[in-house]
Amino acid sequence: MTAVDNVDDSPALVSLTLSFRPQATQIGPLRTLLADLCKPHVADADGLSRLLLAAHELLENIVKYSVGEVAEFHLRLEAKATGLLVRLRTKNRAAPERMADARWRLDALAAARDPIAHYDELIRESAGRRDVSGLGLARIPAESEMALFYATEQDWLILTAEGKASERVSQ
Repeated sequence: MTAVDNVDDSPALVSLTLSFRPQATQIGPLRTLLADLCKPHVADADGLSRLLLAAHELLENIVKYSVGEVAEFHLRLEAKATGLLVRLRTKNRAAPERMADARWRLDALAAARDPIAHYDELIRESAGRRDVSGLGLARIPAESEMALFYATEQDWLILTAEGKASERVSQ
């Protein structure tokens, strides 16, 4: 299920686990917290921006599509010989129709040969729509350069984004 080699065997530079009742007003403060925690370790602004983009999209997905009282968000940042690696994981309950839509979108994303071309196509398709655009999760592989995986457990949707945050670690 993972694209990054043995993400969990090294000590984490940052490891954060949150269980919370999702609300839209939490996204900004949580993104700020993540930036404050990760900035000392990420060597370049672009790497930090990509990490925060993925985190933002995952948090937005939780807020928009969760049902139930509790959602989870996990962040793990660690140094490897190949650079700084990040894993973001969310877990939330989803209504059956949202779960079906998420599976359809995530399967289409996984099948796409080129995540940027897929994202561009989704932008064209959503141009005139007023309902859900479906762009958020597609932004993760297209703009953050992270792999995006999903799993389901009954009515729980589990999303994992992982990849390099930087070629090197800040000193």
